[in-house]
Amino acid sequence: MASRCLYQATASELAALISAGGLLQELRRSYGELIGGDLNPLEVESWRNSIPTVVDLLLEEGLGDVQVLVEVKTPISDVRIDMVLVGSYPDNGQMSLVVVENKQWQWATPGPSPELVYLSRSPNPRPHSHPIRQVWDYRQVLIDYISLVRRSAKVHCIVNMHNAISENLAAIRPATIGLEYDSSLVRMFCSDHRDHFKRTLRAVLSPKKASDYAQEFLEAPVRPTESLMTVVNESVCRRSVFPLLDEQRDAYEYVRAAVNASKQGAPKEVVLIVGGPGTGKSVIAVELLGTLNRQGVHAVHATGSKSFTLTLRDNVEKVNRRAARSFSYFNSYIHATPHNIDVLICDEAHRIRETSDRRRNTYDGDHDRRQGRPQVQELIEAAAVPVFLLDEHQLVRRGEVGSVQLIHDAAASMGIKVQQIDLRHQFRCGGCPEYVTWVEQLLGLGWEDGPQPWRPLETFELYVARTPAIMEEFLRAKQAEGDSARMAAGFCWPWTDPRSNGTLVEDVQIGDWHRPWNSRAEREKNGIPPSSLWATHPAGFGQIGCIYTAQGFEYDYAGVIFGDDLTWTGQDWQTNRRANKDTEVQGAPRFGELVRNTYRVLATRGMSGAVLHSTDPSTNRLFAQLGVPVL
Repeated sequence: MASRCLYQATASELAALISAGGLLQELRRSYGELIGGDLNPLEVESWRNSIPTVVDLLLEEGLGDVQVLVEVKTPISDVRIDMVLVGSYPDNGQMSLVVVENKQWQWATPGPSPELVYLSRSPNPRPHSHPIRQVWDYRQVLIDYISLVRRSAKVHCIVNMHNAISENLAAIRPATIGLEYDSSLVRMFCSDHRDHFKRTLRAVLSPKKASDYAQEFLEAPVRPTESLMTVVNESVCRRSVFPLLDEQRDAYEYVRAAVNASKQGAPKEVVLIVGGPGTGKSVIAVELLGTLNRQGVHAVHATGSKSFTLTLRDNVEKVNRRAARSFSYFNSYIHATPHNIDVLICDEAHRIRETSDRRRNTYDGDHDRRQGRPQVQELIEAAAVPVFLLDEHQLVRRGEVGSVQLIHDAAASMGIKVQQIDLRHQFRCGGCPEYVTWVEQLLGLGWEDGPQPWRPLETFELYVARTPAIMEEFLRAKQAEGDSARMAAGFCWPWTDPRSNGTLVEDVQIGDWHRPWNSRAEREKNGIPPSSLWATHPAGFGQIGCIYTAQGFEYDYAGVIFGDDLTWTGQDWQTNRRANKDTEVQGAPRFGELVRNTYRVLATRGMSGAVLHSTDPSTNRLFAQLGVPVL
């Protein structure tokens, strides 16, 4: 895997293209080929207005042969850096990279912390990362994930505020707001700083070897990102591990600011972080947990998933038993003293139940008999700063009620403000939101277009397997190469308890291929992991996971078996309650939506690739007809 950009040229070549009016056409064409989908008009406007302001300065300083990389994809996500200038460092000829963040802002005001700013004077404005913090994060992700950059390059950063005069940004100057940064590596220039901007470019860039260095940079291998569970103990117990980019950083810094404000007596507020699979919700959660607790803040992590919570505990307990106690469940706060916790981080908040009383979370057909205090209110009251992270399309079982509206309504009924931050960028599935969109269109979730042709991606592999045996063989080969892989299926087969000696019954039967579900046992026996550790234990491969053991986890390659509870008729999807063996879902009024959500979750667990197979021949043909390569 290597880096890529939408356009590469020397500054002189780019200037000629701009003069001829061809820049936007080239960028649109490249965007369509490499990314696809709708292009945001604001992005096009930024290309039109911002890129020439940098190119002109390069030419004025005699740097016309410096290489300009436009819209560079960051190594671990679909976040794109506006521009990377490539040349050699004047003093020693070393590779020199200048990361440029273009802003069309005309003014900004300080946010709730030095790392955040506001661009609106509305009553509840959305916080944005300070552009110096933003461009520094880009620098760090290049250094952390591209060994060539870390080993051989000098990396500087520039924030190009070409529409603003310095007077209008005086309020967010680092010295004014107390933002700590390395002024020798990061600079911010306004429209009245053009001469200083040019001198800085000349000081850090020479055109010598620019073309060679640009190719080396683009072709350099990118280190794959590690899964959350691999390094969660490091993140929670020792230091920050995961890079946070754009809205991830906004959310992280806003929660920290809310904690400080709470300690100073500010009115209580709820922080709601919303994003699809792979947008980094759980990464934000564990980074916040570790950072806050290291700073002496009493922070606790909670979920509604036994498997997810127990796996987090198990990994952290290896390093620090006390820290492992920071992981809890949503129903742990039924009798909590209000504000007894500084921060309650509710991860996977789509799994919130109506109440915490299990006896009252029961149903009779379409009529429920739930009573008692709402669980969401308990969670809001338990902490000075309650934080919720959720994805509404991950509701997969009857009784789960977590939604954006639920949290807004609960907070409003309690007279509490909500700050919502939406996550847009993809950090799983090879950093390809195109794959997640394809899955959602395939399943008819939130899109009107229906199943769409598959367009191969550079950083994510997708296949359809004619048989589950072929799928398993492919995934086993990936495991042999050092990747992690798991097979999961819709809940369409009975699930037998382990035998007395711990061995498993091969309940999942497709033709002459038989495999067991993951163990239901609470502890490891005869080398077979318990259900809570199926997704991460080395011996989990060969057992079939379900939504309850896969949700919240990630692995390099995901095998997904579609059962007969969701089949393609040739025109649309058909659901079959009788084919589904999950008593939590069978009688749900929204059965079809829950089943679709289940397969969406299972299909988006892979970081590098996925393999699909359906027990229904017409559904398997659909995958192939859409252009998914057949194994």
